[in-house]
Amino acid sequence: MKKEYLFAGITVILWSTLSAISKLMIHDMSSMSVLFYTSSIASITLFLINIITKGTTFFKIYHVGDYLRIAGLGFLGLFCYTELYYIGLIYLTSQIACIINYMWPMMIILFSCIILKETLTVRKLLAITTSFLGMVVITIQNGLGGISFNSLLGMFACFFAAICYGIYSVFNKKTNYDQWIVLWIAFTVTALCSGFYCGITHTFGQLTGITFAGMLWLGIFVNAIAYVLWGLALNHGDTAKISILAYLCPFLSLIWGRILLGEHLSILSFVGLILIIGGVLFQMKE
Repeated sequence: MKKEYLFAGITVILWSTLSAISKLMIHDMSSMSVLFYTSSIASITLFLINIITKGTTFFKIYHVGDYLRIAGLGFLGLFCYTELYYIGLIYLTSQIACIINYMWPMMIILFSCIILKETLTVRKLLAITTSFLGMVVITIQNGLGGISFNSLLGMFACFFAAICYGIYSVFNKKTNYDQWIVLWIAFTVTALCSGFYCGITHTFGQLTGITFAGMLWLGIFVNAIAYVLWGLALNHGDTAKISILAYLCPFLSLIWGRILLGEHLSILSFVGLILIIGGVLFQMKE
């Protein structure tokens, strides 16, 4: 097996655990405290990776204005995105939250047309419509037994999380900064913002052995190492072929949700997943 596919495969497996393990952590602690601990661990890990790969002066590459822009990107693309996703996990199953979250590729297409003035082709429009139809199917499925305010809140949170990540990705593409520095600053900003909130509300929570292990897993492997491996895979392999592997994540997440949380997935939710991912893959053929 070529090393780029090995790196990509490991990354997909790591990312697929995000929803289920995050939901387990949020069950014991507040979403903001989970965000603080995991982003702090990721920030430290990425800081060390940057030092190893770029040297001790890597943070002097850009000017102050650049770092402020990167910090703004981090606030939107990691702090807002992750906290909204965590809110979704509170009110939805990890499987449904993960499925809705995979609207983000469509958000990238949509905001690329709006912000970067890329052409909205018929294929792109059909792809976006197909993915939105998947979102509608999931909403219908959740409403069959009488939809609750909490489930609506969870779905909207995951949807707006996808919007945040879509806007972040488009501006990130536009600025074209070094991605390892962007990730380090983004996780640092997320740690500072969530830490400030936990500090003024006294909600840091108490770490147990199990929750600490979960934080380490999410912070080091899911948030830091996985991004490094993904970057290596993209650098050494065919970008289009490697990128398609990322869409195995929601399918693998269904398995982790079943194993770790005992969740069941309805037929309609699975149809919604197929439509959302189908829309993404359809536009990639353009």
